[in-house]
Amino acid sequence: MSNKSIVYWASPNEMFALFHSAKDMTTNNLVKTRYILDKILDNINSGDKVAVKVHVGEANNTHYLRHDYIREVVNAIKSKGGIPALIETQGLGLKINVVEISEDYSIHLGHRKNATDHSKIAHLHGYSEAITGAPLEFIDGDKGLDGKNIQINGIHHKTVSVGAGLFKFDKLVVVSHFKGHGAAAFGGALKQIGQGCVTKKYKHLAHFNRVMKINPKRCNISKCNQECIKVCPTNAIKIDGDSAVIDVSNCFGCFLCTRKCPVKRAMKEPLMNNLKDFTERVIDNATAVISSFKPENIRYINFAFDVTVQCDCVSSSGMPVVPDLGIFGSSDPVAVDKACLDAEVNAPGLPIFKNGQWTEPLPPGVEKFKEMLGSVDSKYQFDSAVKNKIGTTEYELIKQERIRTPSPTRINSYVH
Repeated sequence: MSNKSIVYWASPNEMFALFHSAKDMTTNNLVKTRYILDKILDNINSGDKVAVKVHVGEANNTHYLRHDYIREVVNAIKSKGGIPALIETQGLGLKINVVEISEDYSIHLGHRKNATDHSKIAHLHGYSEAITGAPLEFIDGDKGLDGKNIQINGIHHKTVSVGAGLFKFDKLVVVSHFKGHGAAAFGGALKQIGQGCVTKKYKHLAHFNRVMKINPKRCNISKCNQECIKVCPTNAIKIDGDSAVIDVSNCFGCFLCTRKCPVKRAMKEPLMNNLKDFTERVIDNATAVISSFKPENIRYINFAFDVTVQCDCVSSSGMPVVPDLGIFGSSDPVAVDKACLDAEVNAPGLPIFKNGQWTEPLPPGVEKFKEMLGSVDSKYQFDSAVKNKIGTTEYELIKQERIRTPSPTRINSYVH
């Protein structure tokens, strides 16, 4: 009996028959999305509350996953009697003031830090109930602080705070845009849940080695305006004698206190984690999310289109570095990410316009993300995921059939 996980793959450009007639041949990726969903959503039952994990993309980013694919996922769940809702969590950090987002995108970077701004970006990118057919819910609350602690035996973490709103759902479908990532080498299913389903504190603890600390030798709280106490969103800072102290269990690393402190070096900011530690902590986070469900209750679908070198959480993710690779689906997050990365390695690169000229495309057999990003290493994700026993890198790739005969009624139901 094989220990390999099954990964279904629909290639991006190969002709695909809707019916037995040759005139109905198509390369339509929405049809191929339905094929993958038919293969993997065998676990949805009537009445199931189904969370659909999405990433709406940062403001000004134009390579985020199109809402058309999300609508296909929603429709597929509804066709099985499921009750879908899109889920997301707030981005790292916290703004002091909410800045109005205009329809022409005249906004600053990183505006997914609270529900007000995040919702507006989601709307601008088409992630609304009117377009996708399902509401968008922030499972970690308006500020990204609402979580439930999950115990794990991780590489770095023994406890991870997962978005509290996740636990009302029966099933989870993780929809990911496969692309590069400046710290984790690539972003797929593992990264989608490892940072995208946890509260801000554990997002912070992936990037940084700890939360804030106060240097009592530099802090003289009785002689300053105590702005650090006033601005802390979790009331984690208290007065202890002549110095302020931070309750580290309540601090999530928003950096607001460091910006408000008038005394240099009174606040001891954390250090950035190295890339290996960052990635291992992301996988610890993912482990907590996965352990929150029975294994049979989670499915993963990766869309390897517009495969840029940077992730969707930045406003400018660059040009695609390989041709579109297709759609991958599985019940194993490690296997589906490995299949995507293998496809990226095996594909020819695309020329990139850099420093005023077009570069030579990277050849097949080269990991393009690593070549272009330098010090990143994809093995950190896979090694730590296997160590945490959340999947395997061994997989069997099952390619789409050439002939498929869905009912005309179903095809027509997707035409708007």
